[in-house]
This record gives sequence, structure tokens and C-alpha cells, in this order.
Amino acid sequence: MRSFRLLLALACAVAVTLPAFAQQKRRSPHETISAVFGTYDTGNRLAIYYGRPYTNDPKTGQPRKIWGGLVPWDQPWRLGADEATTMTLLRPFLIGDKLIPAGAYTLYLIPSATGPSTLVVSKAVGQWGVPLDTAHDFAHITVKKGLLEAPVDQLTLGIEKVTPDGGLLTIKWETTEFSVPLQAQPSALEFPAASPAEDLKQRVGLTDFEVAYSRPSARGRVMLGGLNPFGTVWRTGANNATRFTVSTPVTVEGSKLDAGTYELFTIPDKASWTVIFQKDQNQWGAYDYDPRNDVLRVQVAPVAVADPLETFTIDFSDLHDDAATLTLAWEHIRVPVHLKVDTASVLVPQIEAAMAGPGKKPYYQAAIFYLEHDLDLGKALAWINAALAAQPGSYGLHYQKARILAKRGERDAAVTAAKESEALAARDTGPARDEYLRLNEALIAGLK
Repeated sequence: MRSFRLLLALACAVAVTLPAFAQQKRRSPHETISAVFGTYDTGNRLAIYYGRPYTNDPKTGQPRKIWGGLVPWDQPWRLGADEATTMTLLRPFLIGDKLIPAGAYTLYLIPSATGPSTLVVSKAVGQWGVPLDTAHDFAHITVKKGLLEAPVDQLTLGIEKVTPDGGLLTIKWETTEFSVPLQAQPSALEFPAASPAEDLKQRVGLTDFEVAYSRPSARGRVMLGGLNPFGTVWRTGANNATRFTVSTPVTVEGSKLDAGTYELFTIPDKASWTVIFQKDQNQWGAYDYDPRNDVLRVQVAPVAVADPLETFTIDFSDLHDDAATLTLAWEHIRVPVHLKVDTASVLVPQIEAAMAGPGKKPYYQAAIFYLEHDLDLGKALAWINAALAAQPGSYGLHYQKARILAKRGERDAAVTAAKESEALAARDTGPARDEYLRLNEALIAGLK
């Protein structure tokens, strides 16, 4: 009884996260289906809460074509109406061939007229039905599609053929049925993922990058050029195709890529890798890869490394305000993909407007940005002087003034500013004292 109440509490907790406006605009009846696998007190429990739309249009009463009509083929569908369909598991379940840990999830379906149809388990819960948050997909599960003898005029989810060990999840509407086996796990034991997922986020200048991928390990196998053959398209990770999101336009190896979310595929080879950015198709693996969906292809030379890397790794390095390197690395191969963002074109108009307008002005930050991006050094000098007027005893500001003067070619003035910074730092007892003494010494030495 206690575990059953725990499951209901979990379902209620998910329900209350839904926006109040969403719950007030339901257009379809709602239902909760559940099943116990094993004994009532100790068995494994599964519950699904979903909206049940009808075949007939609720406004006109006219019959609608469901599959391939109201529900398009090969596109994510919320598997119901109104709120996103929610599944709660008291313990882990094997759904199809995927082990789903205990917890609350959103279910949606990608039906296909000719290819495999997919049930998707997402970690994003508490959302109104559309748009779907595919960035948090946890598992893609192939489901069986069949033909019903008699039409069903209302979407119906069911848990059938229940035994202590498992059952069958069914989705029926119109004359089509989708089904997938359920297998209750004997305990709450959770096994480690073969290829753990990682969500990598990095800001470069004013641009946000995100890479969501799964990380396979070699485990004694030859992967690149072996299980992942050279010359063939690779998902660049494991499980779902790797997703690459960028918040502003960017150049990749000199070619422009617009802001958006893409699937990142590669074609590894000995001398050159093809790095592919494709329209987001929400694909599992690279099995349905179609080059017609490619947005950008670039060629990148791989770099051999002596020390092998056991686990496939994507990371960002060489970070600057307007550039970074996206690195793909595994085994003895490192593939650097050079990225550039145009931070200056976005920030300079904002700086100029701030300096021309009323209120407090970012003199120090603006001066350093202009210095480090080779912009108007006359403005940079005027702004650092304005900052010094407010804080004349700041040895950090005097040091930055010396840098600006040095870059302007004013050697003597730069040395004077650096020595003023040194003198102020020498009288300080704070933790930055020794650092600025070294910085100024190095600057003066470089000007000789």
C-alpha cells in the first residue's frame, strides 16, 4: 500500500507542475491507466496519465483522418491531448530494449507509415503538449505497428497481458495499433549506462554553445576505423545522434552556420574528417541519415596523439571572446574544429550607445574590450583615464593604462604608467600585490 501511495504522490507532483492556464483549457477527457506487476504490496507499478482526443472534430463533429492527417507521419506527437502524456515508474522498467529508471517522464510518439515507429521517453515533465522539448530525450524505443480489425474512435492507451514479470503497452486509434513489451525489473537495482550521456555547455564571448551526446568507451575494441569504419557516417557518440546548439550565427572552419539546433554527424577517415551539421531530425543513431538534410559540411584534419583516450570526448578549448576550438577526441585521434563568433559587431554598438547615453558608464570594461580586440585605442585610453579619475589609487587601472599606451606605441608613457602601478602595488599588503609587481616588471622589460 505504501508504495502504491508513493506512485500516486509522484504522479500528483508532476501534475501540479503544469501551468494553471493549461489545466483550464483542456479539450479532451483525461485518464490514468496503471498496472501492478507482482504482488500489490511489493510489486512494480507503472502509471500513465494522458488526454484522450476523439476521431470526430469536437467543434464540427466531422470525422478526421488521424494517422498521416491530424497526427503527421515521421514527426514527434505528444501521444494524447492537452498536457504532455506523463508516465511514472515506481521502479526501473525495461520498455522494449531500453531500461528506464524509476521516476516521472513525458512520453511522445514518432509514428511512421513505412519505417520504424518510435516511442520516446523524455526527462522533461510538466509541459503543455506542444512544443515538445526534444533536447531532454532519454530513450528512443522502436514500437510494433499493426492493423486493428475494428476502428477505435478515441485514443486509447492500455497495459495488457499483465503478468508478474511484464506486459504490453498498447496505443490504439482509428485502425492502427502500436505496441511495445514491458518487463518489470525485480528490484530497484539500477545498472550503469554503457554510454553515459553528457550535456556540455560553453559560452564563447556572447554566444552560448551546447552539445548533448552519449560517451562510448573503447573497452579493448578498435573503434575508429574498426567498429566505426572509416569512410562511413557516424553519429559522433552513441545512442541518439549528437545535438549541437548555438545561440548566434557562427563560422565553422570559415563557413557560416546560422543560430539553431543541429545534429552533428562525422565521416571519420585517416587523412581528413568530414564534420556535418544537419537539420535536427531527432534521429536515433545514423541509421536514417540523409545527406539531403545537411546544412553544412567542413573538412578537418585529424591529429594523432600518443596517449590513448578510452572514452569518446567532446570539449571546448582555446577560448577567446570571439573564437574557440570544438575538439572531438577518442583513442589516438584528436579532431579540432575551429569556431568563430562575431562578438565585436554585437557589443561595439552597445558600448558606443552606453558611452553616449546618461548614467553610469562601463569605462574599465569598455577600455579593455577595445584594447584586446584592436579597436579604437584613443577611446580605450580616454575611457581608462576616466576610470582612473574615479579610482586614482588603483594599481590595476594604471597597469591597464600602461598596456594601452604600449599598444599605441607610446613607450615612454607606458613605462611611466607601469612604474606608477608598481609603486602603488608595493605599498599594498593585499593578495594581488605580488602579482601586479610581476606583471609590471614583465611589461617594462618588454618595452626595452
